[in-house]
Amino acid sequence: MPLFPEFPPVSGNVKTSVFQKNIFKRIGRFFLFFFCFIGLLFSLAVGFRFYSLLRESSSFSVPAGTVLRFSLEDDLFESRPDDFIGSLTFGNPPTLADVVLGLNKAAADPNISGLVAYMTKMSLSLTQIQEIRSAVKAFKKAGKKTVFYAPTIGELGGGLGMYYLATAFDEIRIQPGGEVGLAGIAVEMPYFKKALLKLGIKPSFNARYEYKTGADTLSAEKMSAPEKENLTQIFNSFLNVMAADIASDRPMLDKTKVRQILQDGPYFADQALKMKLVDKVEYADVLETQLKDQHKNIIDMLDYVSAVNRISDHETPGIAYIPAVGIIQFGDSLFGGDAYRSILGFSSFGGVLREAADNESVKAIVIRLDSPGGGYTSSDAMRREIEYVKNVSKKPIICSMGSTAASGGYFVSLACDKVFASASTLTGSIGVFGGKLVLKDMLKKLNITVDTLKMGKNAGLFSTTQDFSAEQQQFFNASLDRVYQDFTTKVASRRGFSPRQIDAVARGRVFTGEQAKNNGLIDEVGGLSEALKAAAETAGLPESAPVIEFPVNPTRIEMLISLLNSDTAVYLKKSIAQKGIVPQIKLWLQRLSSGDFRLFYNGFGAF
Repeated sequence: MPLFPEFPPVSGNVKTSVFQKNIFKRIGRFFLFFFCFIGLLFSLAVGFRFYSLLRESSSFSVPAGTVLRFSLEDDLFESRPDDFIGSLTFGNPPTLADVVLGLNKAAADPNISGLVAYMTKMSLSLTQIQEIRSAVKAFKKAGKKTVFYAPTIGELGGGLGMYYLATAFDEIRIQPGGEVGLAGIAVEMPYFKKALLKLGIKPSFNARYEYKTGADTLSAEKMSAPEKENLTQIFNSFLNVMAADIASDRPMLDKTKVRQILQDGPYFADQALKMKLVDKVEYADVLETQLKDQHKNIIDMLDYVSAVNRISDHETPGIAYIPAVGIIQFGDSLFGGDAYRSILGFSSFGGVLREAADNESVKAIVIRLDSPGGGYTSSDAMRREIEYVKNVSKKPIICSMGSTAASGGYFVSLACDKVFASASTLTGSIGVFGGKLVLKDMLKKLNITVDTLKMGKNAGLFSTTQDFSAEQQQFFNASLDRVYQDFTTKVASRRGFSPRQIDAVARGRVFTGEQAKNNGLIDEVGGLSEALKAAAETAGLPESAPVIEFPVNPTRIEMLISLLNSDTAVYLKKSIAQKGIVPQIKLWLQRLSSGDFRLFYNGFGAF
């Protein structure tokens, strides 16, 4: 008898049928619930996005007497990630432009009465410091109070940059037991030639000319006399500029002794107070209590920046702002943080530049260039692209150099109508170098033999198993000469140099922005604010004209779609479509078992 009499007994076949029906019902309910849940999440996401857009489009205001709290703890990049991997790695960090433009807007905001900065470590370049100093001084000029607090400004040295930034503020406070770590400038350069030769690796490099020392860490045993001369001039320029600015901002200091003070430290807190390098020595909670007593409204600087910088209708005539950051190459750009870890891709940059030029609301373009150089042909192509877009669109293009705009980075700037650089920007380096590391002796030590088949006297020119032959060396030197001649000719034509003058400023020599202005390589010493002002003036716009960043920051979905359509993904999809996923995996496993690690790249496909 069944346990529950209301259910009649059933046969085995009927039981199976009911069980199957129940399973299908459960599966159907699961999928119904799943898709309803996904739909609910999607609706909520759309709703939140719509709400945020409404909030962004509404006016942003703060109560009168508000003080901005600015924590200078993290890196400030010149650009933001617009690719999926970069976004996951770095998030959506504020840029230097965000901070500068935000401070400028805060200076004009009658409800903002002061700025308090807090800093425990220095992660800014000297050029970025000068940009922020300029914005802080404009904020002060509007009659607003500024205070800088740090527990210690460097310890046992290393505080020069932080102190330089601090002197732009009305008041400097440090913690008892802290230091003002002013100890001048020092640089240490490792040279690996002897170690490489010991391993059987021969550096084979050449340059045009003596100041182009990019490969010296691999091919030299010590700092060359030209490089030592060049670095000495750069450091003297840095110290002179900082000493002049600090003397101007701290009138209580003896102007004739400021540079010596910057080199003779570090100084303990009580010494610094006595020397009037700082204004107060006390703990952070004292300042915190004072702020709470005197001001009811204290908001985070970056929250304020995020709110005011995103307000733009993209219809009012304005200025396009295009960050151009990284090592210059053909192909797509890749965000990696700073200029030495990012890729500035010609394809990406050209697309963004044309998009900005085609935008009817854009009346002028400012390119924020931060690049140590890269490939010569890709740099020349980028220079030409700017020149072409400028001539076709009839819109002024202004260049604002960041921390570095050297070699290929300087080459790119030649196409712009006007070039600005901060006093500490590193630029110039008009020259070229190249070469390779030869592994022949190392392979011999390891009893590794390499058999070669060549068709053509210069085939395998950059093979690492053999040094250049006499004929190859002749060809390579001719190539370097050709690049140098073309580079210097274009610089001379754009900047109005005679042959003698171009020889004096070229030869690979690096300049600060201040030196570059004196030598005719740039138009003005100034930062991003000055470049934007010049762009507005050239285009006949008011100084308050909106600044529109290009490219427009994509969503994560757009970034993911872009990743799936990238060159690597397209290659993989084509390969799988042609051969199938199972044969492709089998081929990869066969290659691995035979010691061939070219999973995604067939080396012969490059020829």
